[in-house]
Amino acid sequence: MGNYDEYVSQVIRAGNCVTLLRESYPITVQSFWNINHFEKFAQSVFWTFNKSFLLKLLDRAGAQKPIELHRCRELLEQYPVAYPEPMPEDADDELKVCYLKNSNLKKSPKFRTMYSLDVENRKSILEAVNKRIAALFPPSSAPDPVIPSPVEPESTIPISFLSMVRPMNGTPEETLRFIAEQVDKAGIRFALFSPAERIYKNKNPYGLNGAMAATIRYFFERGYFNKEYSFAEVFKSYLVYSGNKVGKLPSFLENYQEDGHFQKYFDKLKDLKISKLQ
Repeated sequence: MGNYDEYVSQVIRAGNCVTLLRESYPITVQSFWNINHFEKFAQSVFWTFNKSFLLKLLDRAGAQKPIELHRCRELLEQYPVAYPEPMPEDADDELKVCYLKNSNLKKSPKFRTMYSLDVENRKSILEAVNKRIAALFPPSSAPDPVIPSPVEPESTIPISFLSMVRPMNGTPEETLRFIAEQVDKAGIRFALFSPAERIYKNKNPYGLNGAMAATIRYFFERGYFNKEYSFAEVFKSYLVYSGNKVGKLPSFLENYQEDGHFQKYFDKLKDLKISKLQ
């Protein structure tokens, strides 16, 4: 852990990556784009892979699903470098040591190549992700908004979920980041903007449906979504964006307020006294 200066140049020449954690994270073209690993790669690994491997990663960007691309972009904006400041409040002892070590490494000219290559590779990946998202959702292809029909909750959602989200600080992604932070503060244990791991017989984890409905409903009432859309439209579009599903969705939309988890999580969010979005 204390001898990085002795071999970091060899690691970079070989096109491998550097992490300050004790556990290694093998990166292949497949594992790099696996959204379950991407956050750890973005937070804790210096992307010192070589040009040839970078080209393989850039080529694979076009094969990713829209929800994965949006999540990758969100993480790259959150982590423009490895171990970004400030250190997370919930950092464990190992991560705290990594941040301390990182602050020391920055002082040495021996590691300039490592830091600069990490930034360059991240910028290249982010640019590829943005280009792919722009190709999938060109502005000219977005259909005109449709007046919602309260009697047809099963109607097709014509535009993307992000188009329904009112932007904070200029972007809808920033709004979703804020919502995710409030969900965490409320003690809701689900990562609601990522696909949840299904359990026995391919079912949602217990309480997930109520958590999703409570979150979207609460922020819907607080003005975080464009007013021309109904709750049913926003919720169904959210499911597409997050990669989650609800069995018997029409019936759930009619009765979600009777779900015990919905009321519990809705009350937790209300306790935060979040301001309406003006």
